[in-house]
Amino acid sequence: MFRYFGSKASTAPVVADIALDGYKNATVADAFGGLGNIGAEFKKRGCLVTACDLLHFPNAFQHVRLVCDGLPNFSRVRKLLSVSSQEGLLIHLNSLCSDESWFVKEYAEVRGFFTAENAAKISAVWLEIKSWKTLELIDVDEEKFLIASLLNSMDAVANTAGTYYAYLKKWDRKALKTFSFEWYLGFVEGPRGVAIRGDALNYLSDKKFEVLYLDPPYNGRDYSRYYHLPETLAKFEEVSVDSNSKCGQPVVRSTMGSQIRNAMRLPYLLDLINSVSWERLVVQYADGAHICLNELERALVTQGTLKVHEIPALGYQSTNGTRQQMHHVFIINK
Repeated sequence: MFRYFGSKASTAPVVADIALDGYKNATVADAFGGLGNIGAEFKKRGCLVTACDLLHFPNAFQHVRLVCDGLPNFSRVRKLLSVSSQEGLLIHLNSLCSDESWFVKEYAEVRGFFTAENAAKISAVWLEIKSWKTLELIDVDEEKFLIASLLNSMDAVANTAGTYYAYLKKWDRKALKTFSFEWYLGFVEGPRGVAIRGDALNYLSDKKFEVLYLDPPYNGRDYSRYYHLPETLAKFEEVSVDSNSKCGQPVVRSTMGSQIRNAMRLPYLLDLINSVSWERLVVQYADGAHICLNELERALVTQGTLKVHEIPALGYQSTNGTRQQMHHVFIINK
């Protein structure tokens, strides 16, 4: 699975059980959806989930997990290619290679994010999907599924410790494996949800949910820059790369960083909490994060009846190992 800061994968099942205690088939808003780990757990439990994220590439994963209910048909693409099955389409994509492209130059030749062989394969698949999108041969479900599949497959051979803010000085063992485009089979049984690419406060305001789940960013990391490459690919943009940037940032930097940093602050959370109609509020937060836990608790206790659960969690995993964390799950009932 694609490696991502703050994915909450280790705690999602436990938190979902706590959050839904006493509820069945609830409507749930996941304001900071990420890769959709907690949203998927809510969906498994019969909930109708609406998730938001500012970035394009997490939205693709959310869409597969919360909206799609199975492998898309790709009927128009298969007709164009005279391919009889989705498996045949997979074979077609893995047969492609594009040695000369901006992706190969910037992220294999100039910067060692991928071997040249793998970069050529990744680039070719991306260009093929982009052409299908341009020709309007794929619908939204198919597009999101294809980009999530590409990014998940790409990350499996990336010469990184996890983010795309730097590449390793020596080739990691996984980076030397041959790239293979594989379907991202992250489908979850349950009601068809909603995955929104946009600001939670803008989209969720004035809407009604039985459960509002918040796990805001814990620190000032700019996700739009740490994950600039998957974000570029998910937007289907061929960008000009800053020659002075060791990690290959685009010349025109993402403007999402300020919005992401704003969302980690308590005033934003309180505006969001007060703008959404909810019966139960669930806030998951970590020790030592940007907002002081005592300050957060003082703000939340004014919203209703408060109960706090403490859950051990696995922090971000890199080549140096996994960092242990303690997560606090605040449950507030109106």
